[in-house]
Amino acid sequence: MTDRAQTTIDFAIGTSVFLITVAFVVAFVPGIFQPFAEGPQEELAGIDRIADTLVYDLLGDGDDGATLDRQCTIAFFDGDSSDTGCNFDDSESFATQVGLSAGHHANVTLVAGDPDGGEPNAVCSDGTRITVSDTDTCPSGFALDAGEPLPDDGASVIGRRVVYVDGTTATVIVRMW
Repeated sequence: MTDRAQTTIDFAIGTSVFLITVAFVVAFVPGIFQPFAEGPQEELAGIDRIADTLVYDLLGDGDDGATLDRQCTIAFFDGDSSDTGCNFDDSESFATQVGLSAGHHANVTLVAGDPDGGEPNAVCSDGTRITVSDTDTCPSGFALDAGEPLPDDGASVIGRRVVYVDGTTATVIVRMW
């Protein structure tokens, strides 16, 4: 027997323990800080809250949650700050009306047509009734959209609600970034 230790086996065991430790740190340490970092989960909850607030609280007709009141819907999107008698204060900004926190941006648009295929058609109003355009723009009147313009890069979280308003089935699309 010799006085020499088993350096090859000791080296292999030590290296293996070191690599397993490094792999563990790389895999689990970022997850420790995840609850403190802002991410899409916060925006997903915000999208659902804004969409529900619009459809059920601000624009809903009170009878059926998926049916919007025509006059309140037009008043919400027309940009006029007159007293509407609806469940919102039209003189406040869109962000204030839907309870958007500082640092977040949102846009809401009503579209008609198949939301999953092709270009959706714009939902428009002339101030008294709601119509659906044959294209993605309104030839007359104004489009039913509010909030900030979409970012150039298009990066946003999207929430949808299918509604019925003034004889038209439409989709409320809420985008938040």
